[in-house]
Amino acid sequence: MPTITIKLNKTHRPLRGVAFDLDSTLTRPHLDFQRLRQRLGTTEPDILQWLRQLPPAQQVRALHIIEEFEQDGVANVAWNEGAQDVLQALRAVGLPLAIVTRNSRTSLLAVCAKLGIEVDVYVARDDAPPKPDPACLYYAAQRLRIPIDGLLMVGDFRHDIEAGRAAGAMTVLLTNGTTPPWSVEADVVIARLPELLSYIEVTP
Repeated sequence: MPTITIKLNKTHRPLRGVAFDLDSTLTRPHLDFQRLRQRLGTTEPDILQWLRQLPPAQQVRALHIIEEFEQDGVANVAWNEGAQDVLQALRAVGLPLAIVTRNSRTSLLAVCAKLGIEVDVYVARDDAPPKPDPACLYYAAQRLRIPIDGLLMVGDFRHDIEAGRAAGAMTVLLTNGTTPPWSVEADVVIARLPELLSYIEVTP
């Protein structure tokens, strides 16, 4: 078996598996969360956390709006630039892969079916507390059968990085070419997903 490492802060660390966010990471940016907040009537940054605090009847209504929003994402989904090639390259060297998303399992599986995305583990908000809670990454690492410090979390938003850091995983922020308006504490920052491969080294 080859040895796979990733270069972080001028040191090489063992890489045992990679978890990807879905929206705006593996898929092309499309969902307008500001528009969703307007429909829901909230300015809260974490919509799912806000949802859990609503009375039951309001939760049902809000969840219906969120599910419609996610289905629009499924209808308009497309691969993000280079994402398909990155998954194929990582699969070719034997790295186990996961998708960890705040979306519902229904939405997650519909996107993967439409694009033909195949990974080893699929983690939706139905399966474990969603990012930024680290529980979803512990869940992914356990299902991948790898230590959490050997897992790399790749995502485009602060929830991805916060969850990864809290879990003790390694983190990569994908900016899609736009500087985020919040403080970045990821191990690596990349503008386009194919840049990730330049940090990974495989030795026989």
